[in-house]
Amino acid sequence: MASEKSVLEHTFKFLDLYVPQWFEKRDLSQDKSPLFILLSGPQGSGKSYTAQFVYKYLLEKYGESKRVVQMSIDDFYLTHEDQKEFSDKFADNKLLQGRGLPGTHDIPLLSKCINALISGEDSKVILPQYDKSKFNGEGDRCAKGKEVTLPLDIVVLEGWFLGFSPILERQEISTNPHLQSSAEMVQVNANLFFYKDMLWNNPEIKSLGIVFAADDIHDVYKWRLEQEQALRKTTGEGMTDEEVKKFIDRYFPCYQLYYDDLVSGEDLGSIATLTLGIDLQRTVYSAKERCIE
Repeated sequence: MASEKSVLEHTFKFLDLYVPQWFEKRDLSQDKSPLFILLSGPQGSGKSYTAQFVYKYLLEKYGESKRVVQMSIDDFYLTHEDQKEFSDKFADNKLLQGRGLPGTHDIPLLSKCINALISGEDSKVILPQYDKSKFNGEGDRCAKGKEVTLPLDIVVLEGWFLGFSPILERQEISTNPHLQSSAEMVQVNANLFFYKDMLWNNPEIKSLGIVFAADDIHDVYKWRLEQEQALRKTTGEGMTDEEVKKFIDRYFPCYQLYYDDLVSGEDLGSIATLTLGIDLQRTVYSAKERCIE
């Protein structure tokens, strides 16, 4: 059982141990790539909230001595117009009708930005920003991105499917009796390889992983509903409660197929991984730390 600590307390303790160790080993004459801190968890589990505080914490801890940036995989969604074209292209696949699943991101743009961050060359890169409230909750990319000066020391990256491992055998998906939308998941599974090879399975990326393990994956429906209600209150735009349910329904086959393996694997980070068990109220009930390097 975890001690009576919050998600942030567990997270900061984990970072305080491994981040300084990484800087001590880092040889800037040989490698200028940054340390990636990968946060993964179901929608509404608190990963974006935690990522913001991790970013602020690292800025306060290291000040001007280190360059830190915060990113979300969601910022790399296709533009609203491109998403409509993508959905039309895969009109027979209900899982790809709208943003969210692997394949609905601008892969060339994501690859370009990640490669720029890894290279560590003195330059600048524009990171995209995404507004989920646009078009009544369908979302669209913001006109202006975030300019970042390279090289960086730490990249905080969060995303709901970071660490998911695609299935190698197509038949294992199409014949799975417990999986919703098994036929549609074949294409999504194929798309997932791009992300895995680019991020959490990329040998050029050194990373610490933080995984939010829900005690019941169905908690995501309540969590995501709370998020959207808050968004509507703040912006006046967003999905209705029924639209939120249908939205999560499209994601759920991914949770059925990959989520348990992510949690049990404890290997999101190439250096070390912190897995936090949380209940419906996002209270930590277990904390597991695994060092790989």
